[in-house]
Amino acid sequence: MFGWIKRLLLAAALTAVASALPAAPVAASNGQSELAAVRAATDRYHVPDNAVNDGYSPFLNCFSDPTLGGMGQHYVNFDLLNGSLDPLHPQAVVYQVGNGTELKLGAVEWIKPGSATDTPPRMFGRNFTFLPSLGVWVLHAWIWKPNPAGIFKNYNPAVGQCP
Repeated sequence: MFGWIKRLLLAAALTAVASALPAAPVAASNGQSELAAVRAATDRYHVPDNAVNDGYSPFLNCFSDPTLGGMGQHYVNFDLLNGSLDPLHPQAVVYQVGNGTELKLGAVEWIKPGSATDTPPRMFGRNFTFLPSLGVWVLHAWIWKPNPAGIFKNYNPAVGQCP
């Protein structure tokens, strides 16, 4: 008969205890949570043969910059370079180049052909960068290799220079 009174008193006691505890620190958002689905969709590309089997192929040479850091070897799926952007299907996967032929997945990249006068595409709240030398807009996401410069930066200072 007085069960509801006990529940009310218990709820009041728990509320008092919880309010006396220090607040948990709130983690700063660095984009990682937004990219969980991308991580799941591209996890299989840790094995480069899986990327090749899905239509990705090596493009140009390894990219690096002596002052900004490395990128690595891009594998591009040219069938996806159709002007559309799908977060779960990046146009490129980017491998760090190790000793010899070792490749380690570091980033994914969305690519949209265009011109410098176009409105920059946006994804995950970020504007793409225009590369005039290739005539494309790009957005990197370093979801497999932490990037001290920022998850969406083109170059990663933690990635070595190309061999």
